[in-house]
Amino acid sequence: MSVTTVSHALNDKGRVDPATRERIAEVVARLGYRANRHARGLRSGRSGAVGLLLPVSVDARNDEVLSLDFYLKLASVAAATAFDREQALLLLPPATTKTGLRGLAVDGGIVVDPSPMDPRVTLLRDLDLPVVTVERDLGRPGHRWYVATEAEANTRQVLDHLAERGARSVAMLAPRSDWGWVTQSVAAYRSWVAERGLPELVVPVAMRPGEQSAFDATRRLLTGGSPPGAVFVLAARFVRGALRAARVAGCRVPADVLLAAGVDCADARDGDPPMTALDLHPELQARAAVEMLLGLLDGTPVTAPAYVTATLRVRASTAAR
Repeated sequence: MSVTTVSHALNDKGRVDPATRERIAEVVARLGYRANRHARGLRSGRSGAVGLLLPVSVDARNDEVLSLDFYLKLASVAAATAFDREQALLLLPPATTKTGLRGLAVDGGIVVDPSPMDPRVTLLRDLDLPVVTVERDLGRPGHRWYVATEAEANTRQVLDHLAERGARSVAMLAPRSDWGWVTQSVAAYRSWVAERGLPELVVPVAMRPGEQSAFDATRRLLTGGSPPGAVFVLAARFVRGALRAARVAGCRVPADVLLAAGVDCADARDGDPPMTALDLHPELQARAAVEMLLGLLDGTPVTAPAYVTATLRVRASTAAR
């Protein structure tokens, strides 16, 4: 039996008699043979690694992103999914957009929370590497390789829930960011209040420091002349600050004000009271993004874009009054 025949049988190439292919598979299993990934990579031109780029600022030590539930779960499941396919996953540094990959060999990348015409996407494209985004890059309407949640539907679901629970006005704490899901959520909020003839109360909040910024913004809302009946905080990093502001302002949750979050997290689940929040299922988004990227690399059929349906976790902060 020739080396070529064995190679074709192992790699599912060429024409090999089914009985011969089965005999080779039995011998391989008995010997515990595993292909040399380094040699295979040299032949295919692939490194066997994919890159993950989170929305971390250059000052990574002081950025909350690396401690937030959503990104921790997304990164861990992305790694596990890659490992299942015998691929490595590299968490790439934010300075990559300025310095380039600097010898970090990756076959493609996953960019999380892109801004319009995101430089991280541009970097990978300029290197002729396939790129998948988690949420849409609104500056690239033709790019369909992304995994996302339905931001507009998510926003309306939370707002409808707050209205059903008795809120006659809703303020939104929106991150000062041009990320796609933030832009879409704010647009959906504005459309929702306009349809009902309600006042528009969008409060831009700095992402760093998220908790203190949300505390200051929420306290101003609750101690003003016309406090809203509900506050919808879009970002997970705003949850703790909003709850603290309600206590300081002497507002009972939910008796005086309803609170809800756009991203579920430990602060929402363990808050006092626990806060109603949207579970965006980062584990499903991560799995879909890795599988989409590996499909592009392998040349297998890929359905894109892919959407993950969020789940509203109703908790005590929006209990019926």
